[in-house]
Amino acid sequence: TVSNYINGKENVNEDKIELIKQAMEELDYRPNYMAQNLKGQKRKIIGILFPNLDEPYNDIYKGLTEYLDMKSFITVLKLTHNNIVLENQFLEQLVNIGAVGIIMVSNDSKNIKKYQQIEKKGVSLVFVERKVEQESFSNILFENKDLVYDITSSLLEKDKECNIKLLLGKQEFSNERDCAEGYLAAREARQEDIIIIKEINREAIFDRIYQSIMSFEPKPEHIITSSVEFAQICAEACNILHADICIHALAGEKWYMTELQKNVIQYGRNAILMGKQAGKKMNEMLSNRNLPEKSTIYVKSKKKYGIQESNNKSYANHTIRILAYRCDATNALKKLAASFKQSYGIHVEFHELEYTKLRGQLELEFQTQSKEYDIYMLDLPWLRSVLAGNVLTDMSKKAKEDNLLSRYPRTILDAFYKGDRGVHIFPIIATTQVLLYRKDIFSNPDIKAQFMRMYGFDLSVPNTWSNFNTIAEFFDRKCNPKSPFEYGTAATALEPIGLINEFIPRQWAFYGKIVDRWGKVIIDSDENVKALENLVTTFEHIPTGTEEYFWDDIFELLLKGKIPMAHGFASHYQPGKYSLEGDTYEKYIGAVPVPGYKPMLGGWALGINKFSKHVDECYEFIKWNLNDKIAISNMRLCGCVPITTVFQDDTLKVSYPWLNMVNERIELGHLREEILDTKKQIINTEAVDKVISCGIKKAILKEENPVDALDKVKKELNKLIAGE
Repeated sequence: TVSNYINGKENVNEDKIELIKQAMEELDYRPNYMAQNLKGQKRKIIGILFPNLDEPYNDIYKGLTEYLDMKSFITVLKLTHNNIVLENQFLEQLVNIGAVGIIMVSNDSKNIKKYQQIEKKGVSLVFVERKVEQESFSNILFENKDLVYDITSSLLEKDKECNIKLLLGKQEFSNERDCAEGYLAAREARQEDIIIIKEINREAIFDRIYQSIMSFEPKPEHIITSSVEFAQICAEACNILHADICIHALAGEKWYMTELQKNVIQYGRNAILMGKQAGKKMNEMLSNRNLPEKSTIYVKSKKKYGIQESNNKSYANHTIRILAYRCDATNALKKLAASFKQSYGIHVEFHELEYTKLRGQLELEFQTQSKEYDIYMLDLPWLRSVLAGNVLTDMSKKAKEDNLLSRYPRTILDAFYKGDRGVHIFPIIATTQVLLYRKDIFSNPDIKAQFMRMYGFDLSVPNTWSNFNTIAEFFDRKCNPKSPFEYGTAATALEPIGLINEFIPRQWAFYGKIVDRWGKVIIDSDENVKALENLVTTFEHIPTGTEEYFWDDIFELLLKGKIPMAHGFASHYQPGKYSLEGDTYEKYIGAVPVPGYKPMLGGWALGINKFSKHVDECYEFIKWNLNDKIAISNMRLCGCVPITTVFQDDTLKVSYPWLNMVNERIELGHLREEILDTKKQIINTEAVDKVISCGIKKAILKEENPVDALDKVKKELNKLIAGE
């Protein structure tokens, strides 16, 4: 019985399970996974053989473990230091402990026979960075040839006769050969520029590089190296020899946006993506052993980002003022504005207001044609009515000259520019509602078995709101004393914005609407009643005292392990804010579409006041924030500038699991209904929200039943439409 329980079989009585758990706890018993692995059933050990954990291997390893950990593999890392003897020893060890697969950087790529013998023992192999020259193996490689070609070409464009040297490792390795080929493709018949470093010991490498630099006459202006290790040793030698040489290095992920070391320029490669690709390939091979799955995959290098600095000194000491929403994204803009001032001489002031107060202040600004603020921050639902008021500057000409809108993904442009007959706004935040959940909890065999016994179907991430509530009930300790959580989820009753954004995706999932095509209010329909009943049920399983929480606070509960799942706007998920104590669960957080697959689209844009005296300065500030480097830095400061580069950056995806989904699924995001009054004018969204949220609040507090609450909402909306 104990064996059946430990091995995840479902034929164990609930009472016996509790006795087994109690005995295991008292005895501090842990299953011997090594013994289980050697039995050949559910083998999960993956060996990783890298030369070291310098760049790019540290980032490849990060991508590998991120993927393999979530697939419940056990990884064993060994460092070969480019030594064939150590490689052979570690390969034997991994085979002996029952490794089902090995992901490695080969030090012996010509020895096909050795690797074939390992595969005959039932061990799958995936090679990274260095290709094993045989079609029967899978390789994940960098595009080193293209990258070195681009570096060399860019240097030659500036000076066709510049003195360049290329420092490479052993040419037996494909990654080093690719670098040589890339250089010679850009500069034919210059084999004498290439210096081969065959040594593998760091002191020996230093000796070889030091002698090379010492012997160069004249000294080269540039040295291109195939690794950060070579570049750092070059820099050390140059410092000692007082040689002023610019060093170019092929790096790993290159998390930072600036050059940290004088005279050393690093070129990032998508190393985290390489790790994920290798893990994915290994998982595919283990899952489909009979398929012809082996292949070579090339991972493109990262784009080299630059920042355009202003040459216009006339901006010095100018000040622009922004009327903004008080949030993390605005805070990120404020922090980066200090850098903008250093480059352009333009000081940026922010006047921040809460959501409702901001909307009211904007109305006042537009009515009076005020010049107090130069830039307005606008919520997505407000855009159409703001654009109709003709209060923003059309920046079409400048945006076209700079090709500025090309920096956004098509999905973002489609969402924000539907009602804009020009370019009056620039998206500065774009997000959609997502469901975040604890992957480790939803895949836990004990929890899944318990759920099956209680409900008769598998526990999985909910794709309907009804299922969402069932799972929230299961994890609510009031309903299930054995739950690892006290509460099943969290939700916000913050008026009006919180309640509206809780209700609307449910309303859409149940096919409810506020008004029909003829403008008749139908908020009291059966569909809307079902949606509100569902929301009322959700609030029965949330932590007490959290009704006034915002999405930031809700996601904090998830990150700190207080709840198993929560939904909200993705951009509010900022794990860096809560990592001070090192006890958060961000590595276990997964992201999926909200139940019902009808999320609300959220976002903010910046628009330049038509009556501002500083239109050019405002445009420069907006354009500067859409620069690749600044946008990535903005994201790291808890902002969310929605340009393509941000969505594609693998260093960001490690921390923000929802990035891919926002980019791919933002087209699923829905915009709010526009309610017209009897004069066919759009009613202020804030006024509509106040009426609806008031009724929702009474329902979730059980002051009124959903039917009566929505009936009163209908009457109030009719008064609003009539102008009463």
